[in-house]
Amino acid sequence: MTRAPAPEPGRAATAGLLPTGGGFRDRLLVGMAEAIRDEGGFRAVTVAEVVRRARTSRRTFYQHFDDRDACFLALFDVVSERLLTTIAEAATGEGPFGDRVDRAMAAYLGALAAEPVLARSCIEEVGSVGPDGTARVRAMNERWAHQIMRLVEEAREHDPHLRPLPLEVATIITGGFRDLVITALDQGRDLTELHDVAGDVFRRITMDG
Repeated sequence: MTRAPAPEPGRAATAGLLPTGGGFRDRLLVGMAEAIRDEGGFRAVTVAEVVRRARTSRRTFYQHFDDRDACFLALFDVVSERLLTTIAEAATGEGPFGDRVDRAMAAYLGALAAEPVLARSCIEEVGSVGPDGTARVRAMNERWAHQIMRLVEEAREHDPHLRPLPLEVATIITGGFRDLVITALDQGRDLTELHDVAGDVFRRITMDG
């Protein structure tokens, strides 16, 4: 089986995960992402840093967001949504299910590897942003689990030998992958190194034999 190539590290690799419009809101979200990268996480980011990078004013910022937490949560929404879309697109198409899993893993890990600081913030720090952050994390975990279930069900239409994936198992996969990514980031590893083990686990769960 040929392993799908992961995107090369760098900001260009995740350009599709961030807003590309020229409006003030999109510019502020990109400014938040850049501030997180440069400051090493969301906790150290200030509104002043965001507006400086967005080349706008504090007044404009507060026209779009109540505070910096709201801006961060909006960025989380955009990044998460686009990452889900990227994975779904990578997993669709022709070819054996194992190859499609490889493509999806390459897309997922390649995107996160290109933005390790932003990835950590979106995985770890969102949950600490009050009740809204906790709710965002819970809702996104549920969406990830349902997304994995849908991908398997679509594949089973062409390959009935694949095992059905219960929601509970999909939820375990979601949490396990999240923890695996955090551990690798703590160790300073390139996240694309997780490709083989993550793909192997997913295939073992869903494929007979």
